[in-house]
Amino acid sequence: MQLFKGLIVIALVKMMTSFFGFTTLDGIVNTVLTWGVLAIIIIFQPEIRTLLEKMGQTNNEFTNSLSTDDREKIINELVNCITYLSKTHTGALITFERRQSLQDFINTGIKYDSEIKNEVLQTIFYEGTPLHDGATIIKNDRIVASACFYPPTNKDVPAQYGARHRAAIGISEITDSLTIIVSEETGNISFVAHGDLRLINPREVRAQLVAELNWYHEDEGDFDE
Repeated sequence: MQLFKGLIVIALVKMMTSFFGFTTLDGIVNTVLTWGVLAIIIIFQPEIRTLLEKMGQTNNEFTNSLSTDDREKIINELVNCITYLSKTHTGALITFERRQSLQDFINTGIKYDSEIKNEVLQTIFYEGTPLHDGATIIKNDRIVASACFYPPTNKDVPAQYGARHRAAIGISEITDSLTIIVSEETGNISFVAHGDLRLINPREVRAQLVAELNWYHEDEGDFDE
């Protein structure tokens, strides 16, 4: 904030030096302004990148073009899978693209195209498969990549949270995605969005999925939030 205030003052001085024809002082002010702008770009690079990504984002939120029956089937597949992974303490990291594109992170993993099926997701996160490390990304109604990696959060997190939790918080800080974590140590289920991590009771997974993904029109009333 102080840096911005300083640049505003310098810009005002620049206007005055130009108006009164102070050539030498004007040159000095120009140099200071140039380095000040560069300093802002360097210091606020993450924020600038996030802003540009949001400006260029497209509406990739889960499409409402699916029929209600199709949506219900996919929700059932997800609920069955997450519940199974929790019971068996199988570690998992599943990210749902919403409005902001995750293409940069899709490119870090193994790309493919698959229906959202309980058995497919169980196979992906089985410890013996090459896809179980990293995150699996779901875009619209398709699984589009696995073994994807995210920048971990820089903020302090409780000691019981491992690499999956740090990665999930990290991606949620720079995109509007929803990430579901299943802990292999405890079997706990967590939902992460907007930098916040919430433990979810297995019985609440369905309602939380519907609420977070905004799949259903308000007038359809198929599921209670």
